[in-house]
Amino acid sequence: MEDTKADFTMTFRQLSEITQDQLKELRIPEEFWALQDLGKHKLFSEWVSMYLLRLSRNKGDSDTKRRTRMTTVNPRYILRNWMAESAVQKAKLNDFSEVRLLQQILHHPFQRQQAAEKAGYSLRPPPWARDLKVSCSS
Repeated sequence: MEDTKADFTMTFRQLSEITQDQLKELRIPEEFWALQDLGKHKLFSEWVSMYLLRLSRNKGDSDTKRRTRMTTVNPRYILRNWMAESAVQKAKLNDFSEVRLLQQILHHPFQRQQAAEKAGYSLRPPPWARDLKVSCSS
């Protein structure tokens, strides 16, 4: 993950959502952008093989059960700097709609939410987010 600069949160969430059949065929849907990033690593196919072997040791555990279990501990949404910055900029203009939206979405970070998807909160960060400089003291 470090070599490809893969997004930690979304990599594990997308690993929670992808089927074993898709992994076996190394068929990563476009919506799984974090896994696609990871898939660029030269050892990805080897890692997938080891991961699938490990999953096969869980006798009686279906792919559906695995995905359900994993989606309950790997959030789809977390507060990211670019989301907070966008909400702050609107709030400075006395528009707190995005602050309220973030509050609503982050109450249920493990559930896919239409408003969050529409806002792009599970997508790759926008290009302008690379320029954000945030410190703990800000």
